[in-house]
Amino acid sequence: MTHEQFGAALPATEAIQLALPIARETPKAVQGRRAIEADFPVLEISRLAQVESYRKNVYRPAYYIHKWWARRTGATFRAILLGTLLPEGYSPLDFFYQANNFPEAVILDPFMGGGTTVGEALRLGARVIGVDTNPVSWFLVKKIVEPVSLRSLDQAFRTLEQSVGQKILHLYDTICPHCHGPAQAIYTYWVKRVPCQTCGQLVPLRKSMVLARHMSKPHTGLVTCPTCGHPYISSTLDQAQRCPSCRSDFAPQQGYSAGAIYTCPTCASRGQILDALSDGDESPPHTMVAIYYLCPKCGKGYKKPDTHDLTVYDQSKERLKEQGERLPYPRTAIRPGYNTNQMINYHYHFWSQMFNERQLLGLSLLLEAILHLEDRNVMEFMLLLFSGTLEFNNIFCSPKGLGTGAVRHLFAHHAFIPTKEPLETNLWGINRSSGGFSTLYQERLRRGKAYAQKPVERYISAHGQIKVPIPGERIEATLATSLAELVASPDRRVLLLNHSSTDLAEIPSQSVDAAVTDPPYMGNVMYSELADFFYVWLRLGLEDLYPGFAPPYVSRENEAIVNPEHGKGVDFYRDTLGAVFRECHRVLKDEGLLVFTFHHGAAEAWDALAEALRMASFAIQRIWPVHAEMDVGVPILGKESVKFDAILVCRKRGDAPAEPIKSREELARYIRETSQSITEKVAGEFSLTEADKASLWQAVAAMMYTQGRTGLLPSGLVTN
Repeated sequence: MTHEQFGAALPATEAIQLALPIARETPKAVQGRRAIEADFPVLEISRLAQVESYRKNVYRPAYYIHKWWARRTGATFRAILLGTLLPEGYSPLDFFYQANNFPEAVILDPFMGGGTTVGEALRLGARVIGVDTNPVSWFLVKKIVEPVSLRSLDQAFRTLEQSVGQKILHLYDTICPHCHGPAQAIYTYWVKRVPCQTCGQLVPLRKSMVLARHMSKPHTGLVTCPTCGHPYISSTLDQAQRCPSCRSDFAPQQGYSAGAIYTCPTCASRGQILDALSDGDESPPHTMVAIYYLCPKCGKGYKKPDTHDLTVYDQSKERLKEQGERLPYPRTAIRPGYNTNQMINYHYHFWSQMFNERQLLGLSLLLEAILHLEDRNVMEFMLLLFSGTLEFNNIFCSPKGLGTGAVRHLFAHHAFIPTKEPLETNLWGINRSSGGFSTLYQERLRRGKAYAQKPVERYISAHGQIKVPIPGERIEATLATSLAELVASPDRRVLLLNHSSTDLAEIPSQSVDAAVTDPPYMGNVMYSELADFFYVWLRLGLEDLYPGFAPPYVSRENEAIVNPEHGKGVDFYRDTLGAVFRECHRVLKDEGLLVFTFHHGAAEAWDALAEALRMASFAIQRIWPVHAEMDVGVPILGKESVKFDAILVCRKRGDAPAEPIKSREELARYIRETSQSITEKVAGEFSLTEADKASLWQAVAAMMYTQGRTGLLPSGLVTN
């Protein structure tokens, strides 16, 4: 086994002293007690999960070719699958850093989402059934696992680069302010404007004169002068500024908007931003305020947009207007919803309005070229990459900061938040610029498929993180069209279904060895609403190829979620989960396990989960804590958040009734002591929040309920 360390060369002695388990023959899948029911290496896997969570797209790139929300780490699910397939007495760590083979095992993921369980199960040589009601999920996972040669992808990319790539680059032509020669706009900074309700003048919704701060230098950032508009880098953002161009003085921290309030720079009146938009029916206009450019002679720099820049942009508007009817872009309206109402309130009524005219023209030209690629498999890969590029090329993107990837993508907060100061990136991308199609080809698609063909793991040693190749493993397989084909054919090891798991009629009873999944966490992510953003574009290329892309929108009907805007409450969430779990119960062999990760801060979520399991005749047998989210992730930054998942190991409930705990005091004491023993497994090394402890406490309460030892749901118990 070979090893490669990031950074400094690995000392020769370290490779010998890694203490990796000696490769051993993989035991056959068993029907008795499994390893995960007896023990689980929570500390070791939490360490790996924490490391992976900071750079999931680098450590498990096969699953990050395209956006999906709230993915759990691959290291966690590799360990869960090993613990589920290995017999008692073995540890997942004994087999974590070697190739394994469970050819007879059939694994089901009824909520496959971004495909982590599917990919990790394929690596272990199992046969896999992945199901999701969302067609974007289905298509993403389909391309994660479908084989393709990197040479074919490279050839297709070069074809696009030499044709449409050059056309797109011309959309970002600019002039160097120093040598006055041709240059390229890498990033264009824009500002949203609203009409002042008092004087009618358009108010730029700038929070301050700082367009972007440096990520590692707190007092450094990109500033524009409020008098002349000159952009420059300042290292004294905490002090008053003197513009190096017009010499006017200004305070960089002062702007014209704060939260939902604007202040008009013309008449100094204040008002509500949404009130200022209420009289019209158009989305707010934007003004170009700065350009970060690349000159082949002078290098990179910032400039104020000039007449040439405005003319180039106006030409894109004219081309879009002239050719719009034949160009492929979605004309679909945005449906009301919990997240989509955020856009509708700002008068974004159609998905196409999320892009400025230059973006819409460039994306249409790129999509048109992709759909003309002859090889359908390669075309689909490029279409998936195109869809992922949308996340970085819309007017809801914002500056991430200097000294890092410049673009903060649309879904940084798992929502549709109209950005006051959008950042437009060069759609094709130059010099590996952030968010460009060419950059994402190398960093997402190509890297992801290369990893799928040669996966690696990471070993945490005294010298840092070490890459450990796993020869023989692949996240690739030819798709089966039925379970019979999946079981009978040696080369067809994955069956992907695009419908709700409330009905798994294609899967015979007693045919699955384990169901391993990560179900929706009540109302944490509105998957169908968010996925519509990608779906309306993907549909333009897939409508005639796959039934799931025939409807105008992603179906919301059987999505297991709490969303009042869809008329779905906690009861709907509980009943939908229960219906899925009932199907899992039916298709699982009697000795099969249902294993999944879950966490939530609300007791009602644990109530719904516990009731769903009990109505499906499952009982939680073991609970293992594992690190789930990176500590600085945008959706949880600054919050007292749940950062530890509970791995819930469930078996079918037997006929023999469990002995109830009759005393409420005894029950509370048992839950308190059991949850404390669970948290102690990781508390010595990880800092658990009070929300973590409460979530794991409720997991134990749910276990007692599913076992029939109490009729009290988690919300009916007190955590004192």
